[in-house]
Amino acid sequence: MTITISQAEAYQIERIVHSGLDRTHTAALIEANDITAIKASYPDANPELLETKKDKLAAALTEGYSISFPTFNGVRNLLQLRFGKEEGKDYAVDDKTVQGLETDDTTAAILRTMFEPLWKVETVLGQLSITHVSKL
Repeated sequence: MTITISQAEAYQIERIVHSGLDRTHTAALIEANDITAIKASYPDANPELLETKKDKLAAALTEGYSISFPTFNGVRNLLQLRFGKEEGKDYAVDDKTVQGLETDDTTAAILRTMFEPLWKVETVLGQLSITHVSKL
């Protein structure tokens, strides 16, 4: 089952993972309410968010998640945080559309889960594009 979280919640868990903790360990620390260990890796962690939403955030890390209302900047930021993809290097942006992203099928499936239905994630000629549904 995929968990639906907010963009702010996605930022929080991805920044913790990006700081050097792996997804499984981060989920275990959140479940255990071990905020001290999390803050040792990511000092800007939000203890209140992690404590009040611990079950949902831990499940999102282990089971995957969709974002309730991902913005264009959110898409770009999460591409960088979770996948290390940088605008101008790994993909181009045109009219609030991500174009030319080279990725594998597994990552494409994760991106679909994260961003659809507000964003259309599709592969065209071996490259991924992410387009807001208002642009279709």
